[in-house]
Amino acid sequence: MNRLLRLTIVALLTTGVASAQVIPPLRVGLSGGLTLNPLSPSVQVWRGFGSTQPQFAPFVNDSLRFTSGSMGLGGAFGFLMGFPITRTIHISGRIGYNSMSGSSSVQQIVAPTTVVNELDAFSSTLEVSPVAEFYGLFGDLSLHPLVGLEFGIPLSTTVTQTATATAQNTETVQTFADATDVPESSVRTALLIGLGYTIRLDSSQWYIQPEVSYRLPLSDLSSSATYSPTSFSQIRIGVNVFLGFADKKETPTSSREMSASIDRITAYDRDGKEVNVTALNVEDVRYNEMFPLVPYVFAQENGLPDASSQTTDHMPEKGGFQPETLPLDAIEVNRNLLNIIGSRMIAYPQATLTITGTTDGKNEAKTKDLPERRANWAKNYLVSAFGIDPARIVTKTSATPSKPSSATDPDGIVENRRVEFSSNVPDVLAPVVITADNQRVSTPDVVTFHPKVDSEDSLSSWSLSVMQAGRQLREINGLGRPERVSWPIRPNELSADQVPVDYEMVFRSVKGDSATAIGSIPVDYVSSVRKKTENLPDRTVDKYSLILFDFDKATLTEDNSRILELMVLPNITSSSKVNIIGYTDRIGNDVYNQKLSRERAETVRAFLESRAKDAKYSINGVGEGTEIFSNDVAVGRQLSRTVQVIVETPRTTR
Repeated sequence: MNRLLRLTIVALLTTGVASAQVIPPLRVGLSGGLTLNPLSPSVQVWRGFGSTQPQFAPFVNDSLRFTSGSMGLGGAFGFLMGFPITRTIHISGRIGYNSMSGSSSVQQIVAPTTVVNELDAFSSTLEVSPVAEFYGLFGDLSLHPLVGLEFGIPLSTTVTQTATATAQNTETVQTFADATDVPESSVRTALLIGLGYTIRLDSSQWYIQPEVSYRLPLSDLSSSATYSPTSFSQIRIGVNVFLGFADKKETPTSSREMSASIDRITAYDRDGKEVNVTALNVEDVRYNEMFPLVPYVFAQENGLPDASSQTTDHMPEKGGFQPETLPLDAIEVNRNLLNIIGSRMIAYPQATLTITGTTDGKNEAKTKDLPERRANWAKNYLVSAFGIDPARIVTKTSATPSKPSSATDPDGIVENRRVEFSSNVPDVLAPVVITADNQRVSTPDVVTFHPKVDSEDSLSSWSLSVMQAGRQLREINGLGRPERVSWPIRPNELSADQVPVDYEMVFRSVKGDSATAIGSIPVDYVSSVRKKTENLPDRTVDKYSLILFDFDKATLTEDNSRILELMVLPNITSSSKVNIIGYTDRIGNDVYNQKLSRERAETVRAFLESRAKDAKYSINGVGEGTEIFSNDVAVGRQLSRTVQVIVETPRTTR
């Protein structure tokens, strides 16, 4: 029976995924279903009739009761009516016939005879059930929860009992049966909870509504002490069929259909201006990218870091860890922070490491040992996975980080649950540089979609799917109404072909409606072979995503100045074009973040230009308007407090 219930629920959920939300109007119809009725008995076994059968006299015991029951089958059918109070809340009433059955048994032994007493209980009622139904809570799914009360006026309440005596080592069997109406039958009351699914038949006003419900009894079958407390709970698997009556007066003023489009697609050019994207230019280049290391590992609330924030499966027997083989993805690089630190601690035997465990200072303030557990978690991994001498690692604790994120914003509070790392050798936490020839790089490398949605209702969620030749490149999801959605294009993400990029953006309202916007972006691919045959110049692209700034700051630290001096300036020549773009995370005011991001870009430009004067510089600050890293994860927000420096240098000129 439980398996049947699970299969029914799965069928409802599966059907719901395939069709749009259906919310019924005023309605009348029929309901019916199969009922599964677990019996919870407390019935006196010998209720007086035993004395009429002398052979059972030794077994009569006034305190013996049936106390364990099994599930029986029943049925229910009747009429229903429902009407909406609001679009979400509907009230329905059901009236009809409901039957329940179940059984119980008790065994007695008085040597050499065994008596088995079996009880079958049956109850039927005239059921009246007021129910509240809640629609539009599951997006596009037509599922709706329901809650209500069941009142049952007794029609018939009976018990049938059979006593069977078997003498040991003989075939003598004596049987006595008794059937009786249960006296003092009570009105049945039960709490009703369930889940339904609504299907509209074509464009007609007829509906089918599969439904699963559970009824928790609040009363007993009888108020008689002989039969009390005895009750039936009930699992009902049924279907409602009804006719809907739409209010024709509302037709002229009905809500507009939800619609959506992509108003424009933009990117920032080399001069820092936002321009419309007409095509993606993809070419093979020699590509270097520097990925900064965020010196923090973020933890779960009141817990330790997990696999979503840090990869901790390095196995020494497979050889040393090589950061240069990681994918060209800043978040994935930082998910390997501990592995990178471990490999560098081996490379620099003079290095020591300080690990500081912290809390958010809010929800975790009362968990006193949490900072120590977090610091020891990181130390234990480095010692066990990389064989680092424990004496080279010092652990500390702090109630809050030394440079905390916002303590009033939920995103900032999450970022303050962390483990911090520092070393006496700066190279232990230096950025990771990955170099690769013939990488397919897109210009622009970040595009922003500006959606336009016409809906009278608030939006609950959206999703953007980007594809090329049927291959999904990226799926981005979010909540609410998006003003803009950014797609940072990774190296090699686009195909080596002239195939356009297709996009599909789906928007969903809080009432379950949805709208889709589709389109495509042309792609112009320039291969290294084409460059040679068409005499096109080749170039080297050096990209530096620098974590240069603390939360809400635009000043360079000493360590960050050293990175610019040693890792960026050597690759800038007099023929280089240097594009500097400032970014922020999503915490704070949009206008303020725009100003802050430009101040960050200006700071970096001033530093570089004072040392490499002949290069051509352009700057821009885009704030949080372009999301280069996912702000839904803590490390992505940290990476977004950045300035990207893109250095383009011709390799050959013909």
